[in-house]
Amino acid sequence: MKIGIYGGSFNPIHRGHISVAKYALEKLNLDKLIIIPVGIPSHRENNLVNGKFRMEMCRLAFENMEKIEISDIEINNCGINYTYDTLMKIKKIYGQGEYFEIIGEDSGENFIKWKNYKEILKEAKVIVLRRKGYKKVIENKNMIYLPSPYFEISSTELRNYIKLNKNIKKYIPEKVEEFIRKYRLYEK
Repeated sequence: MKIGIYGGSFNPIHRGHISVAKYALEKLNLDKLIIIPVGIPSHRENNLVNGKFRMEMCRLAFENMEKIEISDIEINNCGINYTYDTLMKIKKIYGQGEYFEIIGEDSGENFIKWKNYKEILKEAKVIVLRRKGYKKVIENKNMIYLPSPYFEISSTELRNYIKLNKNIKKYIPEKVEEFIRKYRLYEK
């Protein structure tokens, strides 16, 4: 099996994340893509909304999409989450196969600072999706740089739009927007 792993804060998930997931499934010819909302991030301040909310937003965003699975493997972990540890847990669950860790080029630029980054490259192919303004830092046969669909807004900007009560319909699936409004997420 060819299994993709796409982790992120998804705070909130938006159409850019969805297009990256679809692109990865198609471009890498994956049998399965596992979406993993981060629990406690290792590389920055934890200012994320509750993990259960982010899990549900991911479920709503990807419902009825074949080959996509939402995992709570990091949300349910009480400690800091590191990509290497999550990758090893996923490999234990799914067994033999070809694994693809999907990251943005902003993360790729800092990849050599990641815990056990050399082991990650031995255990999986790291697919780095290109973004404007970033540079390639590592040359490795298992680090593959791909052009990616560009989305004109970030989760940070969306949180600000929500605070300002701006229209977000074109950026977020309808059910996700309804969920955000129902629980008054990102209003403060």
